[in-house]
Amino acid sequence: MVPPNPKPRRVLLTVTFATLAIFGGLVAALTFRLRGELREEVLRREADSIHAVALLQLQLAEEQRDTFGFASGLEQAFEAVLVSSKLRGVFAVHVFDPMGKLHSALPLSPGENATPRWWSGVPAAPRARFLPQGSVEGALGLALDPGSEATREPLLDIIVPLHAANEEPIGVARYWSSGEAIAATFAQMDRRLAIQAGVAFVGGAALIALVLAWAFRRLADANRRLVEQSADLARANQELDFAAKTGALGAISAHLIHGLKNPLAGLEGFVVETASGAPETQRGEACRTAMETTRRLRALVSEVTTVLRDESDGAADYPVPVGEVVQAARIRAESGAEQAGVELCARSETEAHLDARTANLAGLVLANLIANAIEAAPRGSAVMLEARAADERVEFLVRDAGAGLPEAVQAALFRPVRSTKRGGGGVGLAISHRLARHASGDLELVHSDAAGTVFRLSVPVLRCAVKGSSTSQA
Repeated sequence: MVPPNPKPRRVLLTVTFATLAIFGGLVAALTFRLRGELREEVLRREADSIHAVALLQLQLAEEQRDTFGFASGLEQAFEAVLVSSKLRGVFAVHVFDPMGKLHSALPLSPGENATPRWWSGVPAAPRARFLPQGSVEGALGLALDPGSEATREPLLDIIVPLHAANEEPIGVARYWSSGEAIAATFAQMDRRLAIQAGVAFVGGAALIALVLAWAFRRLADANRRLVEQSADLARANQELDFAAKTGALGAISAHLIHGLKNPLAGLEGFVVETASGAPETQRGEACRTAMETTRRLRALVSEVTTVLRDESDGAADYPVPVGEVVQAARIRAESGAEQAGVELCARSETEAHLDARTANLAGLVLANLIANAIEAAPRGSAVMLEARAADERVEFLVRDAGAGLPEAVQAALFRPVRSTKRGGGGVGLAISHRLARHASGDLELVHSDAAGTVFRLSVPVLRCAVKGSSTSQA
């Protein structure tokens, strides 16, 4: 039976908060990634625009002259850079040769060569970087006086490759411009991204909360139904257990009635002979038969009463060695075997244990099988009872040397039929089959022919029993 969750609301809140935290992390990560991509796109657009102007000015300068040398190419490039810087509001420009050496700068200052570089060689495409707190003095190449601080403001650092008409690299132009406009653009983008991320998070959080609430409600309903079904199943199991016990009691009672039939007939014969005034010798024989019958009745009633008491009280849960079951069955049948002139052999080849309930029911089945075997066996032959282990079960084999069961009896072996031969079939086998099933076992006919009959009773062993010595008796 599955118990209901004692704290469903706490579980729901915990799962909701954990899910919202993960969702919020994903929204923040995507927002920051989009923020970076948008900033790169803005910087790339700035670099591309100034690069286009620089190349246009360089092309115009080249068209005005017939030929250019390498040095004159850098001079013309610097002039084109100066023109493009006026169009874009640039306050400082540097022109480098293809080897990375500073060729020209405006404004000129001794500290120009000290400007740090974040690129190498001639880049394949224009590039730009934004410095939120860039040094103006560093961009201009000015040296700071001792103890003075640099002027900090947003700066935009752009580099563009310069190429001649034949696509040979002439050099690299570096532009320094104010980053106020870019900073304002970035701030506006950040506000919009924050608003969009907030809206996405709130909407997603509300949707997640609704979905989780719906899912937990469905789970709660399913759990409630499962609890109810478990309770119904428990009640059904109790009823089935009661029905099984009732069925076992009925089978045991049927065994008792079947066992009482022959002894009562013997007592009836003794009473008839006594009442009819039979000779003393005949009455003495009848008296001895009646005494033996009475003993058998008392033993049978005592045995079945013990089984019924254990079955009703549920007290048959102690271990019983298989050897004791075999020995008890042999002792119970010794008198009948002696009277029939049949040798009774019994042995156990296993040290396994049965629970007492299984042992009691197996004993009743063996009593019926051995009694039938003794009645079917010819005088001077032997009846064999053997117990052996088979996986997690114990098999009891009962063999006789009789003429075998009739085909009509074998066709309806475990159904109540009228016995057609001494010791054959009848109600006893049907009852024994029911008793075997109540012991979680099985009773089957191994073979029956002119050489004899073999029945096999298989029952489960007790796994947690303490091993004891087996009984072997012949």
